[in-house]
Amino acid sequence: MFRPPFSKPETARIPRRQAVAIWPQLTMLLVFLVQSGCASLNLFKKEEDEYSRARNAINGYADSEGNWIRPEGSRADKSRESGLPKAFQWIPGLGTPPINKELAKSTYTEADELFNQAAKQPEGSNERRIAFRAAANKYKEAGKHWVESALEENAFYMTAESYFFAEDYPKAEDTFFKLLKERPRTRYQDMVDKRLFEIGLFWRQFDDNFYHLNFTDNRRPLNDTKRHAVRVMEKSRLNNPIGKLADDNTMELANIAFKNGKWNDALDTYSDLIATYPDSPHQFDAHLFGVKAALMSYQGADYSSEPLEKAEKMIKQMTRQFREKAEGEKKQIEDAMKEVRFRRAEKEFAFATYRYNKQEARAARMHCMKVLTDFSDTPFADKAKEMMEKTGGLPAEPIQQLSWLADLFPSPSRDKFTQLIKPTPNIDEKDKQTQTEFERTAGKSSSSPFGVNGTTQR
Repeated sequence: MFRPPFSKPETARIPRRQAVAIWPQLTMLLVFLVQSGCASLNLFKKEEDEYSRARNAINGYADSEGNWIRPEGSRADKSRESGLPKAFQWIPGLGTPPINKELAKSTYTEADELFNQAAKQPEGSNERRIAFRAAANKYKEAGKHWVESALEENAFYMTAESYFFAEDYPKAEDTFFKLLKERPRTRYQDMVDKRLFEIGLFWRQFDDNFYHLNFTDNRRPLNDTKRHAVRVMEKSRLNNPIGKLADDNTMELANIAFKNGKWNDALDTYSDLIATYPDSPHQFDAHLFGVKAALMSYQGADYSSEPLEKAEKMIKQMTRQFREKAEGEKKQIEDAMKEVRFRRAEKEFAFATYRYNKQEARAARMHCMKVLTDFSDTPFADKAKEMMEKTGGLPAEPIQQLSWLADLFPSPSRDKFTQLIKPTPNIDEKDKQTQTEFERTAGKSSSSPFGVNGTTQR
């Protein structure tokens, strides 16, 4: 068939029915690639490096609508780690909710009006609680209309404040911690610490157990109120360890452990306060109660003497660092020091008794001498003198019983180990050995023209 020049070659045509079936699939693929930015193919979107993520986390950035965003908190971590394509973010609950600034501002203004009206109600009245709860719901609604903004941060804080003044302390505590979780660098950090500390102080006065359920009082959690107080203070202290109330939280936790008879926990917490917050006004009380906790945690002569060492160290540091306050508690501090010395002498004499029962006279006398030297003002000094007299005629080491049987089964000797270590010779022996070696080599040397006495060899 004749084909004129410059004419297009004929191509194979796709049947119309097949083309109609392929078009929807191609359209969906194109929409998916454009919406997701072709992140998997790395065509349009460049993967953000570690440096850029760290810089944006510190400085923040402006989104497409001009909203200043500082990606931090649990929400930013979820969005950063999520592999959800943008094509599915329009589904409710999966993507970022739409931003409506005007609605958010107007709703926030309405919440402020409700909050001010609630503050005018009589304290302790039911109307006041209902009004503050309504303000909390309105603040919560305002924050949802403009997420990741300063308005949302304010709404978070005011929601928790409304719950606090409504005396719904469990909801207030939960909302305060959500604010800290979403905004780790919030400007309300000090106020949040103050509110959480107040909630903890209120909850600590209840002694209900975990099986006592609470369904009537909105001020308390469901059960185990005192443990919730400890949990709130611990989380607040760990969340902001350099805050204004960090030492107060630490001191209160130590006092709670002290009152509950948990001496080891109390001692550790007091020691933590002493080491971590040297400028705290609770330093003297931490030393004083720390000494008591250390003495109470000591379990006897058969156990470790570490609590006694900590108590003695605290007493010396307390009397040296807080002289005026220590004078006011002089009698109590002196009694504590006497008890420390008594317990240490008791433990040292227990060591001597143990060695004496094993017929190790030398070790028993050593511990008795330590008692007589360091703890001569204790009742164990006389007992140590009696033991010294008993061990006067005893051998230093226990006598081997049934020696003939022990010779039949000798223990492994250390000779094979000592052979590997050459004894260091004395200075005189070393000099003699060096002089002998020099004379021997000098006499046999053929290269030297002189003999040992300086005469010429012939």
